[in-house]
This record gives sequence, structure tokens and C-alpha cells, in this order.
Amino acid sequence: MTATRWHLLRHAPADVEKGTVYGRTDVPALPQDPALIERIAARLPAESLLITTPLRRTTETAEMLEAAGLAPRNRIVEAAFAEQDFGAWEGTTHDALGQEGSADYAAFWDNPARNRPPGGESFADLAARASAAFSTLTETHPARDIVLIGHGGSIRAIIATILGMTPENALAMEIAPLSLSLADHTRGGEAAGALSPWRVRGLNIRAGV
Repeated sequence: MTATRWHLLRHAPADVEKGTVYGRTDVPALPQDPALIERIAARLPAESLLITTPLRRTTETAEMLEAAGLAPRNRIVEAAFAEQDFGAWEGTTHDALGQEGSADYAAFWDNPARNRPPGGESFADLAARASAAFSTLTETHPARDIVLIGHGGSIRAIIATILGMTPENALAMEIAPLSLSLADHTRGGEAAGALSPWRVRGLNIRAGV
């Protein structure tokens, strides 16, 4: 059987102060060592469907990779894979929010997977929208190589969907900038030796190593 092969790459590090909450803030990606980007591009499949989000740090990462030789067959933007919206906290550092002594900020950490920042969304909200888009794209692009340049949150959500994890468990996963996670979906049957059509081939791989 021919698989649909997902290649989940987190975008390059964002150009923000360390500790800043920048989920939906449209910050740029930092320039990267061309040799590193060439190594990453070489690990990604040619003739793929390339997906980015509306946030420029994913599109700029895609542009770096294309300049380094990645040649997708086509490219789309999928808003459902955008990072979590942190509402009123966007652009503020965690240190500043903690020092303000906000009751909302303190309460958020009681259940960070399901609580919402003021005017924002929870990780569970993100997981619901990303999971729906992921399932639809898997069904509508069978037997394709799909490269998603996404965010830490959206990639955690997709892996949680594949592995049947709760949002709480998904937050335990590290998804480093420019790391690659790989998963295959076998259409019309189960992966060999598994009770699921999915086969996970790698998580949080440092793609440039």
C-alpha cells in the first residue's frame, strides 16, 4: 500500500526577545546558516505539497528552504495550523506577566492545556482545529509527500492526533525550532503490526544534523 507521508518541520527561530509570548504575533524568522538550511532541504522530499501558515516565520522558513533547493510541486497556506492565540498576553514576556501578579495568569497554569488566556484560545482549542485540518488534508492528498512548516503548538497537536494523546500529554513533548517529525498514513489499511493506520518514524529530529 502507498502511504501519505507527513514531514512536520517547526519554523526557524523567531526574532523575538527570549521569554516573549508571541503565538499569533507575526514576528519574522531569524536568518540561518545557509549550510544548515541546505542540509534540511536535502532531507525533505521533492515534488511535495508544501504547507505554511499565515504567519511569516513559516513562510520565511519555506523561502529559505526553497532558495536552498527544496522544490515542492505546489504550496498552500493553511490557517488552521497557525500557532495558539494568547490574546492579551501577546508580545509580553512571561517574566512581566508573572511580576504583574495577574490572577488570570496564575490561574492559567492550573491547567495550561485547557485554560484560555484573556481574549485567546487554549491549547485544546488549537488541537481541535489543527486536528480537523490534518485529517482532511490526509484524506484529500492520498499517497503524497506533505511538508508542513508549522509551529510548536500545531505540530504537538498533530502528533497528539496520531498517537491518541490528550492535550495535557501533548504539552510534554519538545518540538524544537527546525526539528523534524515524520509520520506515514497507510490508506485503506493498518500500518504493519499496529492497530492504527499511522506509523511514526521520528519525533523532534534535529533535521540539520
